[in-house]
Amino acid sequence: MVTASRIFRHMAVACLLGLAITSASAEGYKGPITLVVGYPAGGSADIGARILAEKLPALLGQPVIVENRAGAGGQIAARYVKAASPNGSVLFFTNGHTVVTVPLVLKAPGFDTRTDLQPVSPFATFELVLAAHATTGAHDVKQLAAYFAGNPKDRNIAVPAPGSAPEFMVGRLAQLTRSDIQPIAYKGSGPAVQDLLGGQVAAAIVPLGDALQYRASLRLLAVTRKTPLLPDVPSFADAGLPELSASDFLAVYAPRGMSADEVTRINTAVQKVIAMPDVSRRLLSYAMQPQSGAPADLERIFTASQGTVRNLMAAVNYQPQ
Repeated sequence: MVTASRIFRHMAVACLLGLAITSASAEGYKGPITLVVGYPAGGSADIGARILAEKLPALLGQPVIVENRAGAGGQIAARYVKAASPNGSVLFFTNGHTVVTVPLVLKAPGFDTRTDLQPVSPFATFELVLAAHATTGAHDVKQLAAYFAGNPKDRNIAVPAPGSAPEFMVGRLAQLTRSDIQPIAYKGSGPAVQDLLGGQVAAAIVPLGDALQYRASLRLLAVTRKTPLLPDVPSFADAGLPELSASDFLAVYAPRGMSADEVTRINTAVQKVIAMPDVSRRLLSYAMQPQSGAPADLERIFTASQGTVRNLMAAVNYQPQ
């Protein structure tokens, strides 16, 4: 026979178990965090991720491990993050090319930034630069266009990847200067810069950080936005080419579905990292500008960048592959 006291005991145990589960759920995930990067070690995304990963453990109370899942312009990493649990165990540190450009240039990239990824925090912005070999004799964009006009066999501009904003910028530059300039796509900005230094190409459009260290050997003609790192170098807008103002950014995303509390917790920690003076100095040394903000600010950065890339693609009639 089941007595009233036994019923009450069972109810009390059930209530205690429910409270324990609720408490554990409220505490959230407290294990190691994997910070996924879609590019090899040494690039801007990897550098930024490692700077962040070095500082986050003290703020979150959790180990943070950078994991490079390189390839396909960040698609491999983005798909991995898309499939991960949104409990905070996996974060995505990425550049704008992966989350903005890749879904625009490919019909089936395997992920959709807006539906599969959760904005967490902006981290930094960086500029693209048009750099020329010294033998071109160019000190500005007009002089480079003049060089191309007089050298029909040397009208190539290197870009870091096919189907990228730099490639579209070359196409638009050709239209605006009425030059028969052709982009040559490389597997990364490092090889593109090396061929530029060697004179295999006349010019390149690459992230500023990859060209800045060689400014004594190269002619840096224009940047996507004016930067204090190069006070004497005009922006494309200053050079009369505002359509080429396609800056890039670094940011933290998570799998879609992460709780608002967890997003806020991680965003708060990232903001504290960005505010650290030594982090700011390190980012600037790589030609990256620290960029603080809430998830909504990252969404605005994403939307603006998407609009710029879409306009460039339309101008050069680039069709998704």
